Amino acid sequence: MDEPMETQSAQVYVVGSQHLQNALLTEFLDKESIPAVAVKTVGQVEEEQLGRIEQNLFLVDFHSVDVNDVIAQLLDTDKRLDSDILIGVFNVDNEEALARLAGLPMVNGGFLHDCPQGLLTKGIKAIFEGELWFPRKVLQQYLVKSRAFNKTFARNEVNLTDREIEVLKVMATGAKNSEIANVLSLSPHTIKTHIYNIFKKINASNRLQAVNWAQENL
Repeated sequence: MDEPMETQSAQVYVVGSQHLQNALLTEFLDKESIPAVAVKTVGQVEEEQLGRIEQNLFLVDFHSVDVNDVIAQLLDTDKRLDSDILIGVFNVDNEEALARLAGLPMVNGGFLHDCPQGLLTKGIKAIFEGELWFPRKVLQQYLVKSRAFNKTFARNEVNLTDREIEVLKVMATGAKNSEIANVLSLSPHTIKTHIYNIFKKINASNRLQAVNWAQENL
């Protein structure tokens, strides 16, 4: 019996137009105790529903959905909600495409088209735990580029408040938004606001760039 929506901590939305593939994927995830539902577009999921679930992962089909459109639709929604909105991309053609995805806002993981089901399950659970899930080679390449990029930002050129520095230091430990909120005794919504302000000030697109900047400058 499904648990009530009010107490649900995590939900996956498999987004794409390939109905049979996505229906089979949601069925598999449900069997792995990962609540999942298939939708054709992000717009089918109401904001009220997202607000009732602690973590919402949009698992986007690389072949049938424009990931940038998904990000554009979800960015503003994410800022309004206390709950977390995450994006993962599956059915990706190659590692080069994965490397590009790693630099996009809100994208916490990517899965190649031939990713084994067991690895997909492991990756989704890791994303819900606050991890970034990309092949190691892809992350290493991205980290090198990101560090080189972030070296152009000197600490004294960035006007972070004391609270933003606190948030960034806790974020750099790999903590999720809810964990940062608990550590600093702030609301999840306040943490989100601080994070978006930090990203803007240091010109970071995502948490990975922000963490790299923190390691170089704090």
